[in-house]
Formats: sequence, C-alpha cells, structure tokens
Amino acid sequence: MTKSKKDQLLEDKVLILKKTKIFSESTDDVLLEIAKVLSEKIAKKEKIILKKGDVGKAMFILVKGKVRVHDGNHVLSRLETGSVFGEYSLIDEESRSATVTAEEDSVLLKLSQDNFYNLVSKNQDILKGVLKVLIGRMRDMNALEEKLAKSYIKIQTQKKEIEEQHQNILEQKQLLEEQNYDLLSLNEEKNNLISVLVHGMKNPLTSSLCLADLLKSEINDPEHPHYEHTEIIHNSLERMNKMINEVLNLNKIESKTLQLQLEKLEISKIITNVVSHFKFPIEQKQLNIRLDLNKTVSKLNSVYTYQIIDNLLSNAIKFSSSNKNIDIKLTHNDEKVLIEVADEGSGISKEKFENLFNQYERQTDWKNENPHIGLGLAIVKKYVEAMNGKVWCESEEGKGTCFFVEFDRISCN
Repeated sequence: MTKSKKDQLLEDKVLILKKTKIFSESTDDVLLEIAKVLSEKIAKKEKIILKKGDVGKAMFILVKGKVRVHDGNHVLSRLETGSVFGEYSLIDEESRSATVTAEEDSVLLKLSQDNFYNLVSKNQDILKGVLKVLIGRMRDMNALEEKLAKSYIKIQTQKKEIEEQHQNILEQKQLLEEQNYDLLSLNEEKNNLISVLVHGMKNPLTSSLCLADLLKSEINDPEHPHYEHTEIIHNSLERMNKMINEVLNLNKIESKTLQLQLEKLEISKIITNVVSHFKFPIEQKQLNIRLDLNKTVSKLNSVYTYQIIDNLLSNAIKFSSSNKNIDIKLTHNDEKVLIEVADEGSGISKEKFENLFNQYERQTDWKNENPHIGLGLAIVKKYVEAMNGKVWCESEEGKGTCFFVEFDRISCN
C-alpha cells in the first residue's frame, strides 16, 4: 500500500527527531506524537529567527541551511543541519539570551511550548525523556564549571606567585640601581681624590728633580764620595715621576675627561725616536735592537703613540737579560698597520697571562725580585683602545714574548 504524502512527511519528521539529543530517550510512538504537532518554518537569508530579550515560547530544529547565534556583532556560534536551539523554552518562559539569524535560506521545524505541554499532559514519558537529557546536559555543564573553577584557582595562584616574583625583581632592581649609584659616586670621588693627591705631589717632586739634576751635573765624577748617592736619589725621583704621570694619564682615561687630538703620523719615525731615548739602558745591558720598519701612516694621537711604544720597549728591555735581541717590526696591508715588539726574555707564565693588561697585576723585574705595580701594559691597552686599535700578546715560558698593536691605516698620498 502506497504511503500518503502526509504519512511520508511524518516519517521524515520522526527520523529527524530521532537524531536530536533532546528526544533521544523517547520511543517511536512518542516521537510520532511530537512529529504531528511540529510546524515547518522557512527563514530567508539574514532573517532573524529569534531575538535576544524576547520571551521564549518555542524550540527549533534546523532541517536545512545554516544559522548564527550572536549578540550584536559578536558571533557566539554557528549551527548547521540537525542542530537544535531554544529547547529551554519548552520548560520555562525566560527571555532569549541571544539572537539567531539565518546565514542562508533555511528550513526549520518548530515545537511550541503549548503543544509540548499538551503532549506532556497526555504522556508523562515525553517529559521524563526531555528532562533526562536536559539534566544530563546540566550535569556536564556543572562538571565543566567545576573544572573551570579549579583552573581559575590554579591561575590565580600562579598569578600571585608571578606578582610576588615581579615585586622581588623590582626590589632587587631598585637595590642594584642604588648600589650602582653608590659605586659611581665612590668612583668619581676616588678619581677626584687621586687627581688632588697626585697634582699635590707633582710640584714638590718637580722641584726635587731639578735639584737632583743640578747635583748630578755638579758631581759628574764617579770617584766623588756622593756620586752614587746622587744617582740613587735622581733615579728614585725619576721613577716616582714616571709613576705619577702614569697614574694621572690612567685616571684621565677612566674618567673620560681626555679629548683626543688625532693627526697623520709616520709611525716608523716615532719608533726610531723612542729607541734613541733608550740608548743608555740598551748599552748597559748590551742588547741588540733589530728594526724592520716599513714606512706607513696612520691617524693617531702623538702623545699616546709615543707612550705605547715607550712602554712596550721599556717592558722588553726590563725583562731581557744581557746580550739578547729585541725585534721591532712595523708592517702594513691595505687596511691595517701592525707594530710588533718581541724580546727573548723568560716569557710569561699561564697564571699571569690572563691578567697581563690588568692595571692591578703585579710584575717582577728580571734583576730585582721586589714586585712593583705594573701600570705600563694597562696604559698601553687603554691608549690603544682609545684610538680604536687592538693590542694582544703571544708568549711562551722560556722562549720570549711578543706584543702586537694594530691600527687602521690611511694612504700616504
């Protein structure tokens, strides 16, 4: 027997109801009764199906199409075929919490609250099935809320820990800033004190040197009974004067008050000049100075360059025993100038090598076991770096030491 169109429509509605969660506990007889009271609703694209704030009196099943659930321009979700919305309105008459709008032409089945109540009055199993599904959904929501609550507590705890850590960091930062300020103040005070002290010593020392020079010129006879005493006084004053000059120069560099005046310098001429100043100690120790100098020009500070070469040569002479060679080379390529000062002394131990350019490192004279503060190499490093150069050293115990100084080269043309 052929089914009528009406019977076929009821069958289709029953199949649709079976796929909805809210009626999943209902029997086929119950679903058939529900299907009889479902009405079809057509919603054109962008037509509002439910409006936020309206009192809910019906549930909808989306048979075909697509809708969006939204609050103003904020989209909460998008629903497609088989979805159900507005189901809570079967139980109560609260206002809608969101608006539902068709995103494309859609077909819906509508179950009104009145029809649902009529069905329930005749068959309590319908209400039991619906309530069972809704309560199950509420239990799932409660479990989710509990999980979210635990996550929130955990997040709040972590937030508190992070805030405490942040506060500790801020306190440490403030403490470091205060300590840094104190250190800067102490360093400035130290520099001022050194300047005052050293400049105060400079005038009487200069006067003493003049008198020592006068005595030395008058007593120019090794046989004179005070000749040796005069030599000791003069040499001691010279060493003191040199050390004071080194302290002054180092202090100026550290306090950054020294403005460099750079000029084009022929470095080979400076090296030759410095070597001539060491004629007496070179002859005393019978050292052989071997020069290999290429003509080259660089833009440097004259005073600094003289002092660098002076300190390196003085260092080589100091740590060379008699009858040894000291090699001084000056080479260049298209970009760089390289100065090498090498001696055949005892070399530098690994323990001292790391702190070689440290101004507080103590060095020992080859002839005198009493250490003195070696500012020479510290000044060399600071002077070289002040002129954007590089300085380094290669040494092996028992095989001598070589210092390298590198600057930018400029064309001689």
